[in-house]
Amino acid sequence: MEQKEISSNGYQNSFYSKAIEITIIALVILTPFAFYPYLMRIFNPAKELIFEILVIICMMFWGFKIVNAKKYKLSLSSLSFPIISFIAICILSIFWSDSPMVSLKELPLFLAGPLLYFITTNNIYHKRQIEHLINTILIVGTLLGIYGILQYQGIDFPFWLKNIGRQKVFGFFGNVNYFAEYIIIPLPIAVSLFLVSQNRIKKILFLIGVLAMGGCLISTFTRGSYLGFGASLILMFFLFIFSRGKNFIKENKKLFIVIFLAIIIILSLFIIPNPLNKPDTVISKIKSRASIAQLTKGQSIKRRIAIWKFTGLMIKDHPLLGSGLGTFKYNSLKYQAKFFEQGDNRALYPYGIADKTHNEYLQLCAELGIIGLAIFIWLMITYFNYGMRYLKREKNVQKQGIVIGLMGAVVAVLVDGIFGFPLHLPATIVLFWLALALTFAMAKRETGAKEINIAEKDTNKKTKKEKENNISRFKPLLYIGIILLTVLLSVIVARPFIAKTHWYYANKEVENKNWDEAITKYQEALKWDPYLGEAYNYIGKILKNKGIYSVAVDYFEKAEKYIDHPELPRDLFIVYRTKGQLDEAATWLKKAISYQENEKLMLPLYAELGNIYIKLERFKPAEIALKKSLKIDPNFINAHYGLAGVYLNQNKNEEALIELQKVIKLAPNSQEAKNAQNIIQQIAQEKLKSQPTETDNP
Repeated sequence: MEQKEISSNGYQNSFYSKAIEITIIALVILTPFAFYPYLMRIFNPAKELIFEILVIICMMFWGFKIVNAKKYKLSLSSLSFPIISFIAICILSIFWSDSPMVSLKELPLFLAGPLLYFITTNNIYHKRQIEHLINTILIVGTLLGIYGILQYQGIDFPFWLKNIGRQKVFGFFGNVNYFAEYIIIPLPIAVSLFLVSQNRIKKILFLIGVLAMGGCLISTFTRGSYLGFGASLILMFFLFIFSRGKNFIKENKKLFIVIFLAIIIILSLFIIPNPLNKPDTVISKIKSRASIAQLTKGQSIKRRIAIWKFTGLMIKDHPLLGSGLGTFKYNSLKYQAKFFEQGDNRALYPYGIADKTHNEYLQLCAELGIIGLAIFIWLMITYFNYGMRYLKREKNVQKQGIVIGLMGAVVAVLVDGIFGFPLHLPATIVLFWLALALTFAMAKRETGAKEINIAEKDTNKKTKKEKENNISRFKPLLYIGIILLTVLLSVIVARPFIAKTHWYYANKEVENKNWDEAITKYQEALKWDPYLGEAYNYIGKILKNKGIYSVAVDYFEKAEKYIDHPELPRDLFIVYRTKGQLDEAATWLKKAISYQENEKLMLPLYAELGNIYIKLERFKPAEIALKKSLKIDPNFINAHYGLAGVYLNQNKNEEALIELQKVIKLAPNSQEAKNAQNIIQQIAQEKLKSQPTETDNP
């Protein structure tokens, strides 16, 4: 009887392990392919939704497995503690975040990866399971690589044919950089397995994968990804030497000769003028993208430098713990404005709206502080140390190839992360954390990973039997509890995506000027996600344009809690000014000025600020504001006219006369000039009246 029960449990555990494996495979397949073709702007949220829900489903099956097992062991390794520490600081950052709801909404994306690591390492045990996952990663990568090459040739779905240039090569990612940052993970794995494979058919298949993904990567013209893949090749070469010594070079001598000759041919194609490097060819485009001028003087690199520098200001303000997970985009415009106020930065660097730092390490430091960055570095150092120890012990060439490929993939992401944000992209996150987990799964038996028994040890067989009977009684309730928790978590992560679909269609109504319908759709979005700042902002804009200022200001204030937008301060200024709340209006107008794209746009706002300060009888700030506008344009009539008013209110008539005369000189036929003439006459008359007459003399 007892034997039959054990067999039943073994079967159930095997079933749940298989279910977890299938779900992870589904995760690898569906995340990169997930898209919503008529919602081009929300490619990433669709992938995030698939990623997070499938991880939740994996957790459900793992929970079933734990409940069903009489004895359960948690597999731990040297990576476990740094990963748990990373999870902890991500969660704790909510408590000191500049915007707790922004951090809370960002949390699922950051937790899903580490959770996937623990799911994989505790449920993927066998060689066949690992092979299934590796093969799936390579097949998906190869298919996407082929599709990317077709896109470059202009062969694509009709609803995507509007994309031009390098942006047309985006796979199912909506952005060429996102696509490249995905391809650099399966590509090193394919290269490594191609080098170690002894089976001719497999070697040909791996070569097809390398050519497809490599060709696709080239056609993206993404420099950061080129660098990441190049770094992975260098690392893998040294890892092969480290693990196999001179045998590696001897066994692949012919291949290295072919590669060496190929490099010489490729370099000559780039250097020596020929039909293949004429303008508009692939080679000419790569040369242009990689030229010194592009790297040092291009707008793209200047923009990145500006972002990195104002991210440094964020780090300076919150050095240890950061401003909270996901808050970079919330603080971005504010710190950009602060950066542009320093020296001549506004003239040197281009304006932009950045929701990512384009450097994973700076963004990690800005959001989670030096401590968060140190934890991540600790995790990576531990991982590579772990992999190196495995390679030193493992003698099987195939296993070495898999681990070297996985380590190469991780390096590609880490190097690409210097110039991009691959660890914020769901499809890349899936493969990154799987690479860490599969390295551990490969090395588990050889390195003697620790296993912690969650079930309490009990030598008393009778007591143990009683506990098993109690667990059996509660099994149905535990299963129901796990299912309910799964449904709850799935709904929680799905709500923001549903909200964004309503937001998208509301934007379409705005484009068609169907204002009331747009408000209805925005409000529907807010039912699904009450913290969608963009929806509050757009409702506020519509109400402001309708003249319903008292309600508009409420929506703008709610929006300001969750997002920052370049137009938001100016909109708040307008509604406060209209309501007569000039102090509030002046505060928001100052912020609006700092958010402007260039000085030309700042010019009239400075004049407006000066006029508000005059109404508030704060003449010194008014003078400063108006002089700032004149610094931008010395011939700005409104500023001269306003400055004259400032001086008149302070009885500085001589200074006022100078400004009034400038108004007349600059625009003699304007209404301001006529007013200036009248004011000058009044000043002259008052001056005559104040002078003593002859009869007044003794």
